[in-house]
Amino acid sequence: MTTPSAPQNRRGSRTQPRADAVTAEAARERAEALRREILEHDRRYYELAQPTIGDSQYDALVLELREIEAAHPELATPESPTQHVSGRPAEGFAVVEHREPMLSLGNVFGRDELMAWHQRLVRLTERDDIAFVCEPKIDGLAIALVYRDGRFVQGATRGDGQRGENITPNLETIRTLPKQVRRVEGQPLAPAFEVRGEVYLSKAEFDRLNAQRAETGEQMYMNPRNTAAGSLRQLDASVTASRRLDLFAYQLGWADGERPATTHAEAIAWLGALGFPTNPLAQRFESIADVASFCESWAEKRDALDYEIDGVVVKVDDFGLQRALGVVGREPRWAVAWKFPAEQAVTRLREIQVSVGRTGVLTPFAALEPVFVGGANVSTAILHNFDHVRTLDVREGDDVIVQRAGDVIPQVVGPVLASRVGRESELREFVMPETCPVCHAPVENDEGEAAYYCSNPDCPVRISRSLEHYTSRGALDIEGFGEERCARLVWLGFVRSLADLYTLPEQRDALLAIDGLGEKTLDTLFDHLEASKRQPLHRLLIGVGIRHVGGETARSLARHFGTLEALRSAALDDLQAVDGIGPVVAQAVFAWFQDERHRALLDRLVTAGVRTDEDVSARGGVLDGLTVVVTGSLERWSRNEVEELIKSLGGKVGAGPSKKTSFVVAGEGGRGKREKAEALGVEVIDEAAFVARLRERGWEDR
Repeated sequence: MTTPSAPQNRRGSRTQPRADAVTAEAARERAEALRREILEHDRRYYELAQPTIGDSQYDALVLELREIEAAHPELATPESPTQHVSGRPAEGFAVVEHREPMLSLGNVFGRDELMAWHQRLVRLTERDDIAFVCEPKIDGLAIALVYRDGRFVQGATRGDGQRGENITPNLETIRTLPKQVRRVEGQPLAPAFEVRGEVYLSKAEFDRLNAQRAETGEQMYMNPRNTAAGSLRQLDASVTASRRLDLFAYQLGWADGERPATTHAEAIAWLGALGFPTNPLAQRFESIADVASFCESWAEKRDALDYEIDGVVVKVDDFGLQRALGVVGREPRWAVAWKFPAEQAVTRLREIQVSVGRTGVLTPFAALEPVFVGGANVSTAILHNFDHVRTLDVREGDDVIVQRAGDVIPQVVGPVLASRVGRESELREFVMPETCPVCHAPVENDEGEAAYYCSNPDCPVRISRSLEHYTSRGALDIEGFGEERCARLVWLGFVRSLADLYTLPEQRDALLAIDGLGEKTLDTLFDHLEASKRQPLHRLLIGVGIRHVGGETARSLARHFGTLEALRSAALDDLQAVDGIGPVVAQAVFAWFQDERHRALLDRLVTAGVRTDEDVSARGGVLDGLTVVVTGSLERWSRNEVEELIKSLGGKVGAGPSKKTSFVVAGEGGRGKREKAEALGVEVIDEAAFVARLRERGWEDR
């Protein structure tokens, strides 16, 4: 793998000496090396759709080359990748000459850099009343669509900006691309015009395609952008059609005759009227401060969308100003991309290690060469299970793509197959250990299941993880028992079972000898322990860790049976009669309560004073019997808070719209679920209407 030679900071730039401090000869050699490296990455990204580094790593290379060329102008050449758009038409497609170049965009990485860009515009135009249009930067493939007499006649990729690939048959398979535009009364239609847009693959469609490939044992796709690019470059258009691509039109290119608009905002509205799909999130601003706030807000909300975005595009609205500002190198002066922290990067997988969970499940994880991705330095990533490792075909020593979206745990997306060439002998395939890496008990695997288990129920790590789970916010919600404290209590012998938690007050003097546990800390811990005894039954069921029993299932069981005693004595048929409980879950619950170790644990918890009944008032709650789906970002509640509210009022939370959904609460974003609900005829309401509906049904807003 070829990666930047210097470490990266949060912006993806370098921490090495500045370019102007480097000797002329060293600068020349480094510039030549950078050009070769960047051009090779361009070829892999634009032509092969098989990148070997992440976006932030690529940006660092380009930034370094720009700085060298700025400090040593004699090194800047027209052939430099800083001066032209990368990519060239692939073999197998006819070449299209773009009537007007398809340019690239300069980048900014935060508010300060956006303000500096704005000041350059003010200086060049000698005016400070510049309006802007902003919209999310779709992570897809840029295309140019040509229409004559309102009919789609040609579509091409951007290519090198001057020439692209003719992919007209493939583009015709995209259902949202108008084959014939709508005529708008009172608005003349240019005899011929070009529309520029971005073809992308939704997250849902990407997951569907990968699920299919997993079933057939094929190599998984790495990300939606590369999959969309590869789909459009299929020589067989039927393959493209099977991928269900989508499109957003983002710009009016050239137009014969009088242009139908004088501003970008007007042009986008005109395109929408003609039937082109335009991004409804695009907004016009007259203040650069409002532009910055818009960009920052989408950096936080990007995961709520059903498609990948890697930033926000900011454009000067007025076409006259755009022409006056012109182009420098390969980039227009009148537009810029506010880039988000990259969610994917490439790094070396040093070793595949194994952790032990509370149920004894052995989970492989990747120990990585540290890399900055998704706004954080990452050195470990999840690999889920042994079957997942085999499906991904990742090996120790591989260069791998690592993904971290928002606060999601980093995960390995897959290997960079191109970097294996010539290194095959260095790579090591992962083998699941035969004994537990902690207690060395034999490892078991149920036939037909992906999970491997430590067979020892008294494994210290199993107990420690169970303790973490029992005290977690979603279970008994006992503050003060984090990962480190739980592990110490187990390893020092204070806790060998969940029920031992409630004997800790009896061991006060011994606990005071532990570093970090003073009188006040213990008083607080003991108060929280006492308060946990008043938690309702469903939280106890979550806390004890019954297999297949999460929050929703625990609520259903607790509401149906009302008390722990009734649930303990329930027959298998009684469990299967509970609404929403299938045979697999019913069998797991029944088996758990038949286990003598579990029955003894419950007896000790009851003796300790833990509550064993459920408040069933929610059965008659204002949402009793209704299934509600929540999508997008709400202003008043977080996703967890609104779902907890729905459950507390007797309702069910649906994962996605279906014919059984009562209604959908839609916030900002969430386009995919909103559209599915509308297609099914399911009512969609906003947050304000949801609150009003609850009040009408008697809910007391606090």
